Amino acid sequence: MYQAAIVEDEAVILEHLKNTLIQEFDKKGTTVAFDAFTSGSRFLEMYEAHYHYDVIFLDIEMPEINGIDVCKKIREFSSDSLVVFISNKEELVFQTFEVQPFRFIRKEAFENTVASLVDSIIYKWQQNKGRLLHLREKGSNDLYSFSISHILYIEAQRKDCLIVTTEGTCVFRCKLMELEEKLADYHFIKIHRSYLVNYMHIFHIGKSFVQLTNGTRLPISRGKTEEVKQLFLKYNTTY
Repeated sequence: MYQAAIVEDEAVILEHLKNTLIQEFDKKGTTVAFDAFTSGSRFLEMYEAHYHYDVIFLDIEMPEINGIDVCKKIREFSSDSLVVFISNKEELVFQTFEVQPFRFIRKEAFENTVASLVDSIIYKWQQNKGRLLHLREKGSNDLYSFSISHILYIEAQRKDCLIVTTEGTCVFRCKLMELEEKLADYHFIKIHRSYLVNYMHIFHIGKSFVQLTNGTRLPISRGKTEEVKQLFLKYNTTY
């Protein structure tokens, strides 16, 4: 199941857009759960708390903070999030270019374009399939979505795991072994009982440490250096 957010300050329009999108995704056999926000600020509170979405539908003209500024904040966390602007202000389309939206849809043309919009979103998801890690947290039932290539490393912290990405960090309630199993096909290297590292972000392997492309140094367990080097060479040779 995919997770979507829709941000529109007019409640009646928001409900209509949400219901229409849900129906269209259902027609395509794709289940999407929607969170609805009438405030860009409220949405950002959720987003900045690491509640991730597979697609975000944004109105542009809203009080407090407009949709373009909301998208700028999104881009600080994720450069490739799917953002769809839905607005009647067609003249604003050029202002959206700097934040690289997936689509710009006019509200008055929404009914006629929603089918093709949903098709294009599903196609994009299919292209990304296998490159996204979807996690549902036990207890809170919150859903998280990570681009696997953006994960730098994962650190075990008692009952939690710290997931460090190129966009930021997230504390997720689970055991490191659970994430190791989910990422088994993506060549993450367990350099230490507390660290799982994405081989694509390894810059330097020393005698007792790994240095990542962002400069972070992580310890290698004693006696495991040669194994880490061999796995790194194997994955870089194969892929």
